[in-house]
Amino acid sequence: MSTGFLYEKIMAQKKLLVTLLALLLAPNGYAAEDTETTDLFGEELPTVLSATRLKQSQAETPASVTIIDRELIEASGARNIVEALRLVPGMNIGYLSGNTPEVSIHGLHTDFSRRLQVLVDGRSVFKPALSRVLWGNLTLSIDDVERIEVVRGPNTVTYGANSFLGVINIISRHPSDVANDQATVTIGNKGIADGSLRIAKQSEDFSYRMTVGRHSDDGFDLQRNGSERYDDHDTNYFRGDMVFNPAHDQQWRFIFGYSQADEQQDLLDVYQTEPYHLKTTDDSFVQLIWDRQLSSDHDIKLNAHYSQDSIEEEWQTCPPALFFTNELGALYDYDPVYTDQLISAISSGSPIPTPGTPEAALLTQQVYNRFLELGANTVCGIANQNIDEDKWEIELQDTYTFNENLRLVSGLSSRRDSIRGESFFEKKLHNDIYRVFGNLEWRLAEDTLLNFGSMYEHDDFVGGEFSPRLALNYLATPSSSWRFILAKGTRNPDFYEESGHRRYIVRNLTMPVNGTDTFATFYQTPQAMGNLEPETILSREIGWFYRLGSDLNFDIKFYYDDLDDTIDGLFGLEDYNPRNANSFKSKGVDMQLDYHLSPDSRLWLSYSYQDIEVETGRSLRHQAPEQTASLLFSHQLTERLAFSSAYYLQDMERGADFKRFDARLSQTLPIDDKELSLSLVIQHNINDRAYFDSSTVWDSKNIVYLKASLQF
Repeated sequence: MSTGFLYEKIMAQKKLLVTLLALLLAPNGYAAEDTETTDLFGEELPTVLSATRLKQSQAETPASVTIIDRELIEASGARNIVEALRLVPGMNIGYLSGNTPEVSIHGLHTDFSRRLQVLVDGRSVFKPALSRVLWGNLTLSIDDVERIEVVRGPNTVTYGANSFLGVINIISRHPSDVANDQATVTIGNKGIADGSLRIAKQSEDFSYRMTVGRHSDDGFDLQRNGSERYDDHDTNYFRGDMVFNPAHDQQWRFIFGYSQADEQQDLLDVYQTEPYHLKTTDDSFVQLIWDRQLSSDHDIKLNAHYSQDSIEEEWQTCPPALFFTNELGALYDYDPVYTDQLISAISSGSPIPTPGTPEAALLTQQVYNRFLELGANTVCGIANQNIDEDKWEIELQDTYTFNENLRLVSGLSSRRDSIRGESFFEKKLHNDIYRVFGNLEWRLAEDTLLNFGSMYEHDDFVGGEFSPRLALNYLATPSSSWRFILAKGTRNPDFYEESGHRRYIVRNLTMPVNGTDTFATFYQTPQAMGNLEPETILSREIGWFYRLGSDLNFDIKFYYDDLDDTIDGLFGLEDYNPRNANSFKSKGVDMQLDYHLSPDSRLWLSYSYQDIEVETGRSLRHQAPEQTASLLFSHQLTERLAFSSAYYLQDMERGADFKRFDARLSQTLPIDDKELSLSLVIQHNINDRAYFDSSTVWDSKNIVYLKASLQF
């Protein structure tokens, strides 16, 4: 890194600090956020914030947005946020194990949701070390979620490089909107045992909500071969949310949380002595949000947060002692391919393959001498996959209304990611990220709205990247609007892809292998080549939004995306070679229907079709379902009795379709000045016993659980 660039970064941080101090000392001004806005139709629609950071109606957003509101969440009967996302068109939900969900939009599944940005109250919960979202550690009960906004398409222009395929913005219930305390218990088969206790208080100037809870189940039952599966999980969490209004024109919000998850992990290596081991994840965060309205046309927002995550995962392994020798490690460093051939020959008793060079011949002789010394003896020790990571971020956002036809939101942010994990990285690593962003909304005419947004982001790994978006919304009739969108997005390499160094240092050996050391390194130590380029996407979209009164909303989009330099390759110990390998085109259609059939009945429908054409690299059809669909119907049978049912489909996911039918019956009962809510949920897997992925299997097709909530 050049001295000049380092000086620029330091000066930028100083300017940001001066700006913040000036704003803090400015005259007061704050107005609470509206939950509704007036659109081109002149009607009240729910406010969407996730597309541009401006308060916009769904008809005016320069993106395809799905809103899963509180009513839909309850009607779905979902135990967690991931399951509620099945209602989103194009959303693909799977499970690597019972405690590791896979979530993506329009396919491109990986073990972790590395091409999605996930926000909780404006705080990114994306973990940069391995590009993943720890869905089980969000420290947020689904009962405390007000709504989920999902931007179905690249939104790098608004939230940065990991908003590559979309953004999931989880918005919790504001403390001032929660009037009652609540205790909730959920029990069911498959070891389901959840519980939470929420305490909430409100006053004119101060409100708070505190929630403590637990979430656990036994995961899946069987492995692909029919043997027992070990993927139980047990998560305990605490979350606090406090709001202080010192004046009518400003607000302070302080959010904090902690969670600890214990998860069973199946065998990681063939030399592990037990059928499973335990992984413990500790996650904590603090967040401060400050809103201030400087005038009726001008407001600012400061969002600062810090998060810390620690994963402890250790197990006993007993490989051949030869695999820990310095001599075998030296040969692997010199020629990994030949080393694998040599190990195969020694293991099978075949003739030793001929080394390709004199250096390889010398190293091979040294390895063979150690083999004659150690023979087939094994040595045991403790291996680990421990990871520590923390993240600091501060963001300043400014929103200004020039006149009734022109609005601008702009801002800047600074973030530092730090990670450490000896099994994945050679040393502690840092990455500094700086962003400048803006979106201009210009009403060209009463029926025409133009949005232009841009984001400049500087990342230590890849340098600076510019991501623009241009969108036009046109009111074709009093009840329908068209949108035309052209957007570019990026995804930067993560720590593991750019700077990974795989190795297992095994400690507490049962016998020394190299001198008198009680530790040794497993011979395979592959490293990332580095110098990766950012992944890029160029997205073209035409969408149509139709609204019939306040009862029916319909949205459909047609898209054509070019994705280039997507990072692919093998990421395991035996072969580790991340590279910019794939380029492909993705085209398809998404649609969603939200229809209030009557004051007591609601119908929700989503559907997505996708076709992928690979230009370079391997086929991705095993990662991208051709079709996804969801259908949910809810009906209020009486004032206190409600019924809902849902059907979910995902087609061609890793060769195994997913089809499920859910039903929910709920009853509320008054008890003095309290209210008891009971709900029974049945999930029926229509497929054979394989649950969406042939490696995750139930021993029966039905999951049943009962939820009881007491408000007091």
